[in-house]
Amino acid sequence: MAEFTGRKTKFYREGDTQGTFEEIGSVARITPPQPEREIVEVEELDPPGEVRKKLAGLIDAGEVTVMLNFDPTLESHLDLEEDFLSAEPRRYRIKLPTDYGWTFPAICTGYRPQEIVENEVVQVEVTLALTGVFEFGQISD
Repeated sequence: MAEFTGRKTKFYREGDTQGTFEEIGSVARITPPQPEREIVEVEELDPPGEVRKKLAGLIDAGEVTVMLNFDPTLESHLDLEEDFLSAEPRRYRIKLPTDYGWTFPAICTGYRPQEIVENEVVQVEVTLALTGVFEFGQISD
């Protein structure tokens, strides 16, 4: 596959009907999931080769951040604020212009209006903490 830019990437929120995703408009920037695996260090007074022993721990599925060019007339922007206030898990989706992307369960843990200045777009940063494993694959409409 050839290289591609992020232009035409879309962000979706699952609606009230399971499996039906609604596009969130006016997205400026998205940071996809950044999973990490914990490492468990084994304490040992005389380790072989004086090397600390480590075991694989649990995976933290990470967070997704989405920067919106805020538009209070877009119901989807207000839906994300409602997700924050309700603290209910929901599924979200990032679709790359290649029709591949991530689908993931998450709780909205942040809905932060950014600094408002005279000659910049008013933005809101939304943070989603993944509550399970994300799926990466082809996404059809």
